Parts: sequence; C-alpha cells; structure tokens
Amino acid sequence: MTYHRIEQWLRNPETTLFDALKGAGEKYPDAASMGYFGKTFSFSALMRETESTAKALIQAGVRPGDVVTFMLPNCPQAVSVFYAINRIGAVANMIHTLSSVEEIAYYLNFADSRYMITADRFLPSVKKAAASVPADVTVIYTDISEKMPLPLRIGYALKSKKAPADITADDHFFSLHDLIVKSRAVTLPLVPYEKDKTSVIFYSGGSTGFPKGICLSDYNINSLAIQVADASGYRFGPGMKFLSAMPLFHGFGLGVGIHTFICNGVQCVLVPQFTPDSYVKTLLKEKTNMLAIVPSMLEMFLRSTAFDGKDLSFLQGIFCGADSAPEPLLRRCNTFLAAHGCREQVREGYGLTESVTACILNPKENVRLGSVGLPLGETVCKIVKPGTFEELPAGESGELIIHGPSVMLGYLNDPEETEKTLRIGPDGKKWLFTGDLCRMDEDGYVFFVQRIKRLIIFNGYNIAPTQVERVINEVPGVEKSCVIGIRDRLCGQRVAAYIIPKPEESVEELRRAVQLACRERLAAYAVPTKVVFLDSLPLTKMGKIDYVKLEHDANQTKEG
Repeated sequence: MTYHRIEQWLRNPETTLFDALKGAGEKYPDAASMGYFGKTFSFSALMRETESTAKALIQAGVRPGDVVTFMLPNCPQAVSVFYAINRIGAVANMIHTLSSVEEIAYYLNFADSRYMITADRFLPSVKKAAASVPADVTVIYTDISEKMPLPLRIGYALKSKKAPADITADDHFFSLHDLIVKSRAVTLPLVPYEKDKTSVIFYSGGSTGFPKGICLSDYNINSLAIQVADASGYRFGPGMKFLSAMPLFHGFGLGVGIHTFICNGVQCVLVPQFTPDSYVKTLLKEKTNMLAIVPSMLEMFLRSTAFDGKDLSFLQGIFCGADSAPEPLLRRCNTFLAAHGCREQVREGYGLTESVTACILNPKENVRLGSVGLPLGETVCKIVKPGTFEELPAGESGELIIHGPSVMLGYLNDPEETEKTLRIGPDGKKWLFTGDLCRMDEDGYVFFVQRIKRLIIFNGYNIAPTQVERVINEVPGVEKSCVIGIRDRLCGQRVAAYIIPKPEESVEELRRAVQLACRERLAAYAVPTKVVFLDSLPLTKMGKIDYVKLEHDANQTKEG
C-alpha cells in the first residue's frame, strides 16, 4: 500500500519557505491563517506582518546568510519572525525556550550567530548569555501578549514578571515593535531559491553529550509538508483548524504543526505554553479538526474530566509521534474517542529531526495498532543489519535507514558524525542511518523496537544523558555518575541520576549542590527529578558503567 496524492496548494518543493507561505496568502487572502486566544489573523495580515518583520531584521543589520537564533514560544510574532528570517535569506537557528544561560551561549557560539530574537520575559537569561560570548550579539525582543485580545493582554501584564527596567540599556538590544516602525522605508531584497542551502538549524541530543546542529533546507521542509498533506488523507483548505501546541523550535512543531498546514490554507491555532488545562480548553473552544500529540498527552486525554459529556465529532485527525505509544494505551484512547462521538483513530507515526520530523505514518483507512505505519510519499525505508547496507527479511529486527527528500543536509560543523549518519549506498542513493531498531512486516508497515542511541525522551524532547553527567561530574564531591531514563506514564521518561560520592562527603549537601548545578546549566526538562547515591555502579565486562542494567533494574523496581 502507498499514499496517493490529494490535491493541495503546495505541490512544488523547489521554492523558499516564504514563497510557499506567500502562495497560500495569495490564494486565501481573507481566510484565517492563525488563531491566538480567540483572536484570528487573516493570511493577508500575516503576510503584511512578515514583510514588516523582514524589514525590521534588515534594519537591525541582518543580511542573507546570517544566522539568527530563534527563542520564541508559539505566538503570532514567532510565525512571522520565522518566515521573515527566510524571506531575507538568513538562517533560523531554533533553540528551546527553556534553554539555560550556558546552553544559549553554546548555541550562539556553535552556529556563529550574531543575532537573536526572543520574548522579553527571557531577556535576563539572554543578556547573561550574550555577554559571555566573544562577539557582539544583537538581541531583538518582543512581548508575546502584544497580539492577544485586550482583556487578556491586561491580565497577562498584571500576572507576568517584567524584565528589569535597565535590561535594554544596551546598544545591542532592540524592541521588534520599534524596529518595525523605523524600517518602513527599507527595501526588501530578491532572494533566490537554493536547493542545498541551509535555511533552518534544529538541535538534537548527541551521543557525545553536546547537542548536534541539524541543517535543513527549504527543499527538505517543503517536501515534508507535501508528503504529510498527502498522507493525512484529507484535502486541506480554509475552514479547517490545526491545534499548534508543539513548539516551533521543534521539527515536529514547525514542519508539521505550522508549515504543513498553514501553507495549505489551514488555520493554525497557537498555544504558547502547554499545560493540560490550556490544551483541553483550547481544543474544546476552538473545535480544532486536527492535532499532533505525543504519547504522554494521550494519558492526559484519558485523565481529564473536562471531556465529560463533550462531543468530539469535530476531530478528523489525531497524529501521535515523538516516542512510541504502548498498544494498550492506543486502544484505550480509541475507545475514549468513540465514546465521545469521534470516528477517527489515533494514528501513530515515526520521525526524527534528521528528516525534519515525520517520515512514517499510519494511513487513515488502514491503521495497524503497534505499527508506526508506512513510509510517506517519496520516502523509502529499509531494515538492515546495524551499520551496514545488508537488508534483512520481513519480520526481522534491524536498523532503520531512510532515503527521501526530507533527509537533512548534514550536521553543523561535524563532518565526522555526518559521514556516520548519511551514507551513500550501493544504489548510489543517500541513506540516513537512524540508530533505531525496527522491523517491517510483509505489507511494508514499520514497527519500532528500541533505540540504539542512548537518549532519554521527555515529552518528545531528546535529552543526552552524557550531557547531564558532564554537569554532575564537575560538581566537587562527585566521584562519578550515571544518568538514565525512568518510565513515566505522563511524560514518557524522567531523568534520574545515580551518583557515587567522594569519601566523607555529606550526601545531603552534595544533593543540593548537584541540583543547583543542573538547574543553572541545563534546560529545565533535563534536570534530574531523582538523585540516588550509591556505593558503586554496575559495570560491563569491559569495565564501563552498565547503564543498560541500571536502567533495567530501576524500571523493574519502578523507582521514581
């Protein structure tokens, strides 16, 4: 079985991301492009805002090829900023809004980024990070409440803590609003499409403990949008709504949650900060037709009392990815949906940032529980003996490798890792080695088995244990540590740290020191929620810490 093309507006991947949006704007000028706390924005309004923002970036000094670090939650400005960066030929360096000061500085240095766009509430951390890098960094900030309806904006101002008044007393800090006003006379350049040019950089946990920069092109992301639209089984257009709760700095949140839908005339309802209450409230109020979720959010659906007595017949597509969902959970969710008037099933898929995001999805008319589905459109998948091109027979587990138009250009500043991950096969094609063990049945459905890579998945975000260990091991009093993931029904996995203290160390004082170091140097989601002190750690026959045994034992005893 293969997916068949359903006629959508966006058909040609050989264009810039901005031009893909522009095409939708010209086709549907009066239709709603975005929703934000009940307020809607037409495509023509989005295009005007994007062009104005592009001029503001030029006013701030951004030129084609410059790397602009993007640290914004889901809000109208984030969408216009992203497409404005592309409009002027710059590169969007997408980073997590919970990044620590140390991480922000790392991303700025690693990508050689001298411009940054963020929300005003993040300015204290951003200013510290910018001050710690060798070169000057121009910071542009915006207020995410600016586009809210007036009553909500007033309420947000009263509740939120504003940055210190002197935070902008610096020649390198500018308000986006002020730049837009000053740049009205700026002329926008003509930016040609280049197939192999890096347009977006995402970050993924690396086996070395340092985040890897994943370089993606306009062609990659447009190809993803075309394939996902076809595989959805729906004809997109005005009148349809998608709940955009996954963050833009994530491949899934941008590639699927914004670009796929907005460029095909679907209204994206933006959720700037995910909480179970805000998610359910927005879903029921807006009656969004489609949503993309992670397995932990399925648990939230089943636990929420807000759905009691509610009709969910408006739901047309529920796509689940970022981690594998247990089959019993999927069955419970499908039963729940049917009991609330929804005829659809949860459709599990598979993806990784190295292919923008989704590259495999269960088809609408033939969902196979336990499987992540069939390869999208032009994507080809094989199961091979790990690290080789030796293809394995149906039903046998091996490494999943992928060939297709959404496969990344490579890792930023890391040719060695790029060569390991992207390899030219005997067929002359470029294949992405995923590092994941899967199997494929005789019908071509892919089944996820386990990850070869050592990563912890928290609510769909990758956490490299070695990165957390590096921070812990630098704390005075720590002999050595091992960080593992402990299963959690709500978030997939939580971070747990197992530590051998140095002799005569006070365990409680060391615990506080470790937690403080982690909070200061790591993103909030990577901070261990459990810290255990041991006299020794299990070792392999080669004398290395046996993290597999530690993780197995911890999950068997349900620690955490």
